[in-house]
Amino acid sequence: MKKLLIPLLFFFLISGLVQAAEWNAYSNLYATYMDFQNSKVKDNGWALTGYLAFKDNYHHSLEFGLSQTHVNYKNEGTLTQIKKKRVVLLQQSVSDIDQTDFNFVYTNINQILSNHIFKIGFHYINSDDELTDQGKIFYFQGSYYVPYLWNAGLEFAYSRYDNSPLKINVFQVRPHIGFYFNILEKRIYGETRFYYIHADKVIGSSIKNCYSLEQMVSTYIGRLDFMLSGWLGQQIFAVKNESFVVYNLADKYLGGLEFELGYKITDNLRASFDINQQWLEHVEYNDKASQSIFTISIGGSF
Repeated sequence: MKKLLIPLLFFFLISGLVQAAEWNAYSNLYATYMDFQNSKVKDNGWALTGYLAFKDNYHHSLEFGLSQTHVNYKNEGTLTQIKKKRVVLLQQSVSDIDQTDFNFVYTNINQILSNHIFKIGFHYINSDDELTDQGKIFYFQGSYYVPYLWNAGLEFAYSRYDNSPLKINVFQVRPHIGFYFNILEKRIYGETRFYYIHADKVIGSSIKNCYSLEQMVSTYIGRLDFMLSGWLGQQIFAVKNESFVVYNLADKYLGGLEFELGYKITDNLRASFDINQQWLEHVEYNDKASQSIFTISIGGSF
C-alpha cells in the first residue's frame, strides 16, 4: 500500500488543480473477468479499473487510470530461475497474483505544431510477480492528422523491470495509419498498427524480437457504436491502449480478436460490453493456451 501513496497523492493534487481551472471531466469504471482455456498454469481472474480524464477545450488533456487485478493459478505455477542470463521457469506450486497498476497520460493538441497530437505517459506496476514488480513504463506518441480524413503517427514505449535480479528492459515501437471512409452511407474509421517489441533478455522459450500487425475498424449507428479489431504475430510485454494496458507477465501472445459494443444512454453517459479472445503460450510450457476477457463499463462526462 505504501508503494501507491505517491501515485494517489499525485492523482488528488492534479484533480484539485484541474477542477479549480474548470476543465471538462470524464470518468469511467471497468469490470473485467478473465478465463483461461487449455492452460497448464492459469485458471481465471478479474480486474477493476477506474479512469478519470480532464480536458481543456481540446487543447490539453490529463488522463489517469488505477487498476486492481487478481489472477488465479492452478496447482502448478512457475518459479523464476536465472541461468546464464536467461530466465528459466520451473514448475512449482505458487500462490495467486494480485497486481495494482497506476497510469498517467498528458496530451497536447495543436499547441506545439498545427494538426499534431503529442502524448507522454507513465505507468507503474505493483505486483506479486517478482519478475515485473515495481515495473515502470515510459510512453510517448506523436501523430499528424487531417480532421475526419486520415491520420498517422509513431508510438514509443520503454518498459523497465529493474527490481528483479535480471533487470529486464523492453523497447516497443508502434507506427500507425488511419483513414475515414464511407460504406453504405455509414462513416467508418479504420486503423492499421504495426508492433515491434525488443526485450534485452530471453524470457523462457520466448524470443528477443517480436513483430505483429493489427487492424481495427469502428463505426456507429444512432446511439450504438461498434469496434472490431484483430492481430497476428508475436508479442511479449506489450504496451497497448496508449499505455493503459500492459501485459507484464512473461507470456508470449500469438494473436487476438476483439469486439466492443457501446450504447449512448444519454448525451453524457455511455455503457459498453467488450469481448477479447487471445491466443498465447506460457513460457517453458508450450501449452498453446487461450484466454477470454469480458469487460463491461459505464462512464460519462460532468
